[in-house]
Amino acid sequence: MTANSLNILITGAAGGMCEGINSRLAQAGHHIICLDLDLDRSEAAALKIREQGGKATAFAADVCDEQAVATLHQQIRDHIGAVQVLVNAAGILDRKYLKDSDAQSFRRAIDINLVGPFVMIKEFSEDMLQAGWGRIVNIASIAGTTGYPYPSYAASKAGLANLTRSLLEDFWGTGLTVNNICPGVVDTPMVIDSVRQQVRRRVPTGNIIDPAEIGGLVNFLISDDAKNINGTNMLIDGGATQLFSLFNNHED
Repeated sequence: MTANSLNILITGAAGGMCEGINSRLAQAGHHIICLDLDLDRSEAAALKIREQGGKATAFAADVCDEQAVATLHQQIRDHIGAVQVLVNAAGILDRKYLKDSDAQSFRRAIDINLVGPFVMIKEFSEDMLQAGWGRIVNIASIAGTTGYPYPSYAASKAGLANLTRSLLEDFWGTGLTVNNICPGVVDTPMVIDSVRQQVRRRVPTGNIIDPAEIGGLVNFLISDDAKNINGTNMLIDGGATQLFSLFNNHED
């Protein structure tokens, strides 16, 4: 069914990874609905898309707040129309080992990385179910597959992977598909030099992932070429998951 132009809602749209996702989907002719917690940041992301010749609109909401998301849904319906594609990219990396962590920081990571996508999917899948077609793409991580030194992040991303698989029953025969993209190390300002060096030494391709590659994979998953790809974890990690040693702090 893929139309020439889809309304694509992207959470965390002001983040570094989303710059590549926003740009790639806008280049494909879609209307990008940029959502972030801060409206100024959302507006900046939307402006960058428009400066590149794309179509974008900015909104702000806390993805963990059910009432705020319900209000957002109505605002988007009133000003733009139904959302056909949801990309859950909002997330945080809580850089704490177990000894430095506490329940509060653990809950915050779970809230943003897992509860947020749940709230967004529950609310915005309504439009897709009514239309009989929709695409949901969750940005997870290889950390949800391999584990990670920061347990809150790994647990939240593993939960997101299982949430995605669990939704197959709800969306059975409805025309909706839901998939995870699980990146390795993506080239954003958050990546520290030591991690870049580890990628060059330990990832089979030796490459850090360009955010535009994530955008390309999202663009594929929302296309008719991917209509039978459903409930999957799509790895884009240069082979790092196979080695399981990218962040092995005990290796000399």
